[in-house]
Amino acid sequence: MTDFKRWCKPETVVPIKGHTAGILISKNDDAGVDAVAATLAAKYAKPDALARIAEKLGKPKVSDFLRNKFPATPRGRSGDMGEILATSYVEEDCGYVVGPSRLIHRDHHEWAMRGDDALGAKFDSASKVQLLKTEAKSRIRTTEAVVKEARDGLEREGGLPSPHSLAQFAERLLDTSDVLLGEAVLELQLSGGVRPDAMSHLMFLFTTNDPSQHVNDDLAAYTGPIKQLTRTLRVNAHQEFIHRAYEKALADDA
Repeated sequence: MTDFKRWCKPETVVPIKGHTAGILISKNDDAGVDAVAATLAAKYAKPDALARIAEKLGKPKVSDFLRNKFPATPRGRSGDMGEILATSYVEEDCGYVVGPSRLIHRDHHEWAMRGDDALGAKFDSASKVQLLKTEAKSRIRTTEAVVKEARDGLEREGGLPSPHSLAQFAERLLDTSDVLLGEAVLELQLSGGVRPDAMSHLMFLFTTNDPSQHVNDDLAAYTGPIKQLTRTLRVNAHQEFIHRAYEKALADDA
């Protein structure tokens, strides 16, 4: 688990025009790096594949394998890290099922993924499917333009998940213990039942500065029908955090 509560200060959440904006601030980047590094291998490879490599070829070969899966450039790692942290937040702090990581099946480790950054699903108290669409941004400094870019991403497809992303998400769930939820998501999609009242949006910002004013302005200006959440995760050293997390993940599997 990423366990934000262990290495971040208590989250502060404020209501804005019926929506919410929250801030998580790292109190210990070292602990954050350790927590995130421990999750990275499973974001890029199936656990049984890693176990088989370790058993047949030795643990050092696991690190070699992961080097072929992890992005090597700072830009590639930054983009992936934003998505990974956002997905962890959706699962651990929002209570949605996210399924296996979509990064496992990426064609090339330096290519940006298309589609929605992260999707989550859960059954509500009436056993109806609720969906969460996430747009993640990872920047040293989050500016007004970055927040606008994230808003534009959330508004694609009329604010709903892209059909391709939702179909792939449901398919991934079918291979897990959450098969019933996967079936329900597919049924919802194929029956044309994906509507704004069954949706929420999460804008997840991984950065060093405080973009609260830009976030507040964005939420105040939003007039759509979908519930909005914005969460900002602030660390002390953005690029160093990312670099150390990836390198520690490789070293731990060497």
